[in-house]
Amino acid sequence: MLKSDCSKLMDNAEQQAKEGQNEDAVDLFLRAAECWNRWESFGKAAEAYERGYEHAMLCNLYSQAANLMRKAAQLWVREGEHEKFEIDFQIAAEAFVYAAEEEKDPNRFVDGAFCAILGGDIELARQLIHAAAETTQGKMKELINLALMLSEYHYGDAEMYIEAAITRVLDKEGIRNIKEIFELAFDGFVRALLESETAVTVHSIAESTDMNLIKITRLVERGIERGQIPAYLDRDSLELIIDSERVDMDALSRRKGPILSRDLEDPGAWDMELED
Repeated sequence: MLKSDCSKLMDNAEQQAKEGQNEDAVDLFLRAAECWNRWESFGKAAEAYERGYEHAMLCNLYSQAANLMRKAAQLWVREGEHEKFEIDFQIAAEAFVYAAEEEKDPNRFVDGAFCAILGGDIELARQLIHAAAETTQGKMKELINLALMLSEYHYGDAEMYIEAAITRVLDKEGIRNIKEIFELAFDGFVRALLESETAVTVHSIAESTDMNLIKITRLVERGIERGQIPAYLDRDSLELIIDSERVDMDALSRRKGPILSRDLEDPGAWDMELED
């Protein structure tokens, strides 16, 4: 397809939306999103998925709506739009709550919990984990346990649990999806550290997550390469340095940075107040 074909699909989708043909609009928005995605126009593809979500919700197609927002979120993060990534996952989590009620399927609470974790809404995640534990009758215990670990930032435990337990209950595609969720959650944790700490190193991340340095380094490098961690990795100090071209520096006012730990008298004094 040409880019003009993507635009035509969007125009047709908008026309169907105006006429109240919501299911047809959803299908066309989805096709437009896939078209833009093939052209690596990720922002336009994400916007098309978001429009599809709106009309899927109007049709009470809540699971489809949630999945469309998940796709949109994963495209926004490729554009470095981390805030939109989190917002879309929060919206997806709420759509899964509707899906659980509409479909009488408590497994959707688990899907919603993972989305809430990736969206940074830990309170909602815990509510959905509790709802899942109360309603799934133990059938989803492995995924519920994993969601609980991620909601409590126990990434070392979660990593081991995926290998020890999750691989026994999911097929290959399911395992790939869970590992993707783990990496996205880890990247979000690192982004939060970059916003709140004066200096972040692979060693400090390892101490916070109880994961080994080799694994942390590999995950950080992969997150940077995929645009999910807006930083550079200093190979000498193994310190993460904010990439000002890939993040809104105004949003990092608490950090007063970027600052390397070797620039501080006491690199371990994470809570120190820095002068303007």
